[in-house]
Amino acid sequence: VKSKELFTGSEKKFKSKRMLLTGNAGMGKSCISKELLRTWAEGKNYHYKCIIYLTFQELNSIEQEISVKELLERKCKSLFSVLTLKTPDELLIILDGLDEFKYDLKLDNQHLGSNVDTSVPISVLVSKLITGDLLPDVDIMVTARWNVVNNLEKYFTCVFVIQGFDDQQIKQYFDHFYEGSNQSKNIYDFIKKNKVSHFASVPLYSFVLHQIIINHSVAPENSLKNLSTCSRVLIQFLKSCLGNVLKDRKSFHIKEPATEENREEFVRGLGELSYKSLLSGKLTVNAENLKECGLSEKILREYFSSFFCMKPLDGSSFEYRHTTMKEMLAACYCAHVVRDDELKECLDAWVRGIIPQRVTSNLLSDVTTHHKLQLENFSRLFMGFLSAGNSSKLFSDAETSSGFQSDTATLKDTTRNVLVEWFQDWLQEEPVEPPPDDCLNFLHCIFELQDSDVVKRVSNHIKNINLFNKPLSAIDVQALHFTLKENNLEKLDLRLCELGDRGVEQLRDIIVNCKTVFVSSNKLSEKSGETFSEILKDPDCAIEEL
Repeated sequence: VKSKELFTGSEKKFKSKRMLLTGNAGMGKSCISKELLRTWAEGKNYHYKCIIYLTFQELNSIEQEISVKELLERKCKSLFSVLTLKTPDELLIILDGLDEFKYDLKLDNQHLGSNVDTSVPISVLVSKLITGDLLPDVDIMVTARWNVVNNLEKYFTCVFVIQGFDDQQIKQYFDHFYEGSNQSKNIYDFIKKNKVSHFASVPLYSFVLHQIIINHSVAPENSLKNLSTCSRVLIQFLKSCLGNVLKDRKSFHIKEPATEENREEFVRGLGELSYKSLLSGKLTVNAENLKECGLSEKILREYFSSFFCMKPLDGSSFEYRHTTMKEMLAACYCAHVVRDDELKECLDAWVRGIIPQRVTSNLLSDVTTHHKLQLENFSRLFMGFLSAGNSSKLFSDAETSSGFQSDTATLKDTTRNVLVEWFQDWLQEEPVEPPPDDCLNFLHCIFELQDSDVVKRVSNHIKNINLFNKPLSAIDVQALHFTLKENNLEKLDLRLCELGDRGVEQLRDIIVNCKTVFVSSNKLSEKSGETFSEILKDPDCAIEEL
């Protein structure tokens, strides 16, 4: 389904009043939402008389009780005089970024008022909009990362999953930047040759890869070497941006402090601010926030323009360009300051939502059990930054660095032992078949570490993998392959995972070593039939039930 076909006016393909648009971080959920808003503003969207766009970051700032009428009036002062809701099918409300909502949904509080004039807590108001208890005849589209969708599908008529770029779209993306030159083809060929198309399939990471290339003073292919995980792509992005700033300052003979020591200090300060912002649900930082962390607006504009943009109509505050940028900076900071003796406590809180009555780590002073879903991507990136080593190593030779050596372990032995023990405890305390979301998150945490010793000591304890009805991206498939390629599983459930023939081929090393394998409803063709024929003919094939 193309985005413009999500809604078709009076002749709607989908007679839907509640729609959920989901996908992993960076897939373009907000871009599609803003595109719908833009086309409406330009008069090109004939399906709706009015589209109202609200982010959950905005809704996080509402602390007092509020009515739907008041909320819409506050958002659309210039439109509200004509926004009568007398023709509700001509109105679309977009609620963007449910995964960033800092409040728990109150889906069972239907006994509270359901009138458009009744003031209720914002968590209740959002819940009533989702369930249709409020504005049942108005079209509402909610966007969310896939990990928060559990138990919500029943409230939506349609659920749309955003697929990443295919190979042709990756090429089209880079053609857009390098029109009329061979540079696009060279980059695309390099992406295919070095098998990093799983990153380029995510629109956000295609943008990041492009930025790394233009920031680098050496050949583009050198800047994209050894990018094996999301965290390493983002680390290289951070290094290339800061190195590019330093290079520009030198070329203009600017002697104002811009040393590696200062850059480390800036990143730590911004990382601390980003971590606090992540927990509070804020997307905006102002001069006062920066001052508290020893930063200034000038530093933000000069050093971190790739991560922030000036908030429209407001010259004194900045917005993160994407939530992933906030998660990256927060992960960098936490990986730098966390101690081995508090690592298990922090990971239990961030990843599993288990918080002791008395926390010992300062990093957990504001963390609640509700943060588990919001911190999933942050936790994975934290593993990558932890594996990358200390910040001095991170910023060494930022101008010429060409990436990490993927075969070089940088975890301290003490840190590695704590991590292995924590992973093993997690496995022992989980049910025989952990829920698909927890299962995939577990695999990603190991994948981001890129530590062969951790994989060897942990993966042998994994016996069952259940990813039923969990659409897997190209990066998800890479995480599975890295973590389980040497493993012998009792059961592997990959039904309804959107694998396709390519995913089956990529996972054949895992499938051949499993006793029981479920792969139905994955859009497979005769090509996968040939793959399974080869797997079953393998003398070492362990499959007993397929």
